[in-house]
Amino acid sequence: MAGKPSFFRRLVGGLWRTLALIYSLIFLLILIAIPVSIYLAVHHPAPPVPSQAVLVVDPVGNLVEQESGVGGLVQSALSDQGQPSVVRRLITALDRARHDDRIKEVLLKLDDLGGAAPGQLQDLIAAIDRFKQSGKPVIAWSDAYDETQYELASHADKIYVDPLGYVLLTGYGAYRTYYKDALDKLGVTINVFRVGKYKSYVEPYTRNDMSPAARADNRKWMDSLWGTYKKTVTADRGITPADIDQYIANYASNLVANHGNAAALARKAGLVDAVSTLRDLHKPLIAKVGRDPASGSFNQVNQDDYLADTHGHTSANESRLAVVTVSGDIVNGQSVPGSAGGETISRLIDAARRDDHVAGLVLRVNSPGGSVTAAERIRRSVVAFRQAGKPVVVSMAGMAASGGYWISMNANQIWAEPSTITGSIGIFAIVPTFSKPLNKLGIHTDGVGTTKLAGAMRLDKPLSEPVKTILQAGVERGYHQFIGHVAQARDMSTDAVNKIAQGRVWSGAGAKRIGLVDKLGDVTQAEAAAAKLAGLNPAHYKRQSMQPPSDWRAALQQLLTSHITASLLPSWLAAPAHTDAVDFLRSLSDPHGLYARCFCRIQSADTLNGAARARNALKAR
Repeated sequence: MAGKPSFFRRLVGGLWRTLALIYSLIFLLILIAIPVSIYLAVHHPAPPVPSQAVLVVDPVGNLVEQESGVGGLVQSALSDQGQPSVVRRLITALDRARHDDRIKEVLLKLDDLGGAAPGQLQDLIAAIDRFKQSGKPVIAWSDAYDETQYELASHADKIYVDPLGYVLLTGYGAYRTYYKDALDKLGVTINVFRVGKYKSYVEPYTRNDMSPAARADNRKWMDSLWGTYKKTVTADRGITPADIDQYIANYASNLVANHGNAAALARKAGLVDAVSTLRDLHKPLIAKVGRDPASGSFNQVNQDDYLADTHGHTSANESRLAVVTVSGDIVNGQSVPGSAGGETISRLIDAARRDDHVAGLVLRVNSPGGSVTAAERIRRSVVAFRQAGKPVVVSMAGMAASGGYWISMNANQIWAEPSTITGSIGIFAIVPTFSKPLNKLGIHTDGVGTTKLAGAMRLDKPLSEPVKTILQAGVERGYHQFIGHVAQARDMSTDAVNKIAQGRVWSGAGAKRIGLVDKLGDVTQAEAAAAKLAGLNPAHYKRQSMQPPSDWRAALQQLLTSHITASLLPSWLAAPAHTDAVDFLRSLSDPHGLYARCFCRIQSADTLNGAARARNALKAR
């Protein structure tokens, strides 16, 4: 018979529980210390702006539409790149500086800028042009320029490039990795159900190459964007779009003729004004605004410190515009960094609707779409906002396609940039089944059900013909609902919408021509239009950025998922070329299995990666 626990066992048990409690407290303190440390590191007190200064606009990483909150701070702390720059903050800094007598000039320092969608760049260029209207100059410098960096620099009064630098323009591309042969070898069956001749998002799983229809569609909208790009970068340079074509076509031979001096070649072609190191630029700027005794450089302020110094306060009782940002894939549930959760976005719109001090809403959209269920939830919140008597204006950023258009169509007005990627009105469903590879491993599925549909959707069994019919019928109904909503919202016939739908992608300029977009313009123009509709002064209105509450669980889940997935996936599948496919498979969470998503991401960012590799190759080893 067991006796009472001995004193020694009770002592050991007590010590063990004490140690467990201590470890738990230490872990809790670490969890608290991480965000506090990051906050202190990021939100340091802003130094005062000198009486005469240069505003240094120094965007970092890929431009984003919204700060990513707790999860983004943690991830940026674990990386060596820091928080990416938010487009609206850069625009606000430039707009404030044009009326600030302390700011004598703007320096666009672009060497840390990563990728950006053309529509985002056009928003920034509009802000640069507004600043120049103040009569104050803008200069640009980078150690090298790709399409993204050069598009911003092209509207500066003077463009400088480092002596070891270059201007490398390669055009836009849309390339994907195709998996059909690999999936066939593995025995995985990909069941696809779609409506729309041009709805090509699922092609990598069903083909080994791009279909002729997708090739023609992609070429059309990319040619439109590239034509706009060439007009943009030549508008202030005294050169023509044809000169850009010649520069690219003859780059290799002309580089050889210039003895490999790419910086001199860019200057000779009129793409830059001067070849200079950043240190050499300090001298004329010091002469203009004075020397900072602490650093020995010119008096300056970066965009973040400048915004902190010029931050205004909004009265709690003052009427204002609410701004809700939809950035990334549209998914079910809560938003996490890199995606927009239907539940989160819907709650933010509903909160703005219930706020008596919110007079109108600007929905800023930068999304290729995603879950139909999540997109429909957001659309219904937009409709409810309008039914409350408050106007909604959509501002499309780089992309508002497929599900991104779904959530936009019921706004009072839709604004886009000429290079915004939109449209792609179509629906698809994708169901992979794994019975063949499982059978090869000796794993078999068998059983009995009360009806023919019992167990019919198991992924370890082939899909039956009745199930395929059911899924295709659901997709077709979803498509007809999509074009029906568009027809009603845009005051068009369903036949007219069907002709321009079918999954076809449009540039913002093309969408304006066919009636999917109301106005072409930047985010500030869209906000001014919303203010006017809401009865506010379009020249002086207050904005309230609606931010989701910090969710540590979602942030931790996102962080762990991204790192664990990267470590567990085979290297060939986790490579950057496959990121889009992996992200898509990870996002298959729609409860009805229906998706409105567009593969319409141009890959000019590949140029940046190539440029970075070229810079690294030039380093002395």
